[in-house]
Amino acid sequence: MSRPFSRYHNNCPRCPVLGAEDIPSDEYYNLKWMRLNINIAREMVNGRTPVRVEPGALKRWLEHTRIDPQHVTHVPLNVGPGLKVTLPGGCGEPIIDGNHRAARSLREGKNFFVYVFDEAETLQILRRSMGTHLADLIWSALAESRPHPDDL
Repeated sequence: MSRPFSRYHNNCPRCPVLGAEDIPSDEYYNLKWMRLNINIAREMVNGRTPVRVEPGALKRWLEHTRIDPQHVTHVPLNVGPGLKVTLPGGCGEPIIDGNHRAARSLREGKNFFVYVFDEAETLQILRRSMGTHLADLIWSALAESRPHPDDL
């Protein structure tokens, strides 16, 4: 059984001291019924070129995600681009890694870049993160849905 983190950098609950816990190092982004493994997505970057996120789109996205303002103030900007996936049926392109870096970049007027995964790659990440059967059920439901004007 895992125990909670016992130490944090900067007194920030988003900055655990690695090695101070028994929790595996996998990191996930949860969106509705989906659970996307960040480490799997990072493995798939494979030399692709990062893309700049337009500040207006970034601002709209950040209005719909959870951001800890305490973490934004000290999160480093030099750890590389974020990760963005593409959902089927026009259901959006969520940033699954780098949201706090994106918020700080936006606040400081700096460019923010992401590696973008197309629909096929996003489905592959989802299948590896959740299992093929459940991922395919979720993917089919998304593909059959109608996009909402607020989908990013």
